[in-house]
Amino acid sequence: MPPRQSKEKRIKQLLDAALECFGNRGYHHTQVSDIIEKAKVARGTFYLYFESKREIFDVLMRELFDKVKKQIQSLPYDAIDKIPAQLLGNIERVTGLLFTEPLLTRLLFNEAVGLDAEQDEELRNFYGQILNYIHRGLKQGQEMGFVREGNVPMMALCLLGSLKEIFYQSLLGTEKIKKKEVVRELFRSVAGAVIDPSKLFLVEGFLK
Repeated sequence: MPPRQSKEKRIKQLLDAALECFGNRGYHHTQVSDIIEKAKVARGTFYLYFESKREIFDVLMRELFDKVKKQIQSLPYDAIDKIPAQLLGNIERVTGLLFTEPLLTRLLFNEAVGLDAEQDEELRNFYGQILNYIHRGLKQGQEMGFVREGNVPMMALCLLGSLKEIFYQSLLGTEKIKKKEVVRELFRSVAGAVIDPSKLFLVEGFLK
């Protein structure tokens, strides 16, 4: 096996082990020894690729951030009737990712919050980018007559806050909710909150 492939395979092996340890035990209760035991590698192998437990945690978080952002596509400018399908697609893709990656999701909602000032800043930057996507989409929707009138920054904050709580309770709460139900209720919530009443007919077929 070529050296580059061997290195990539080893890094993935360590990342997979770290994800399982962090997701199941929590960041503070996981030690480097737990990760190397799960990965079945020597301690020296771990430090060949990562300087610390914190560094491998940061790599996992950046991977999750990138995965989430890749699921969000810009709304179409050319036709208002295409917006509902694109909006639903964004919700389905993000929801599908978070349901498919439950351990990464647990890191995002549970382990990354309040870890330290540096990690909090990364979280703020991540949510700031998501907030910017929502803000731009709302502004564009208003210009196209699809989104109701209102204070766009406040509307964006309300949407982001409700989405975060819905995902948190759906994925990590005591009552487990099916992915299909989450997608449906998220779409209904967004539609009811921001779509201009005169344009609700465009989403009727998606609300069933």
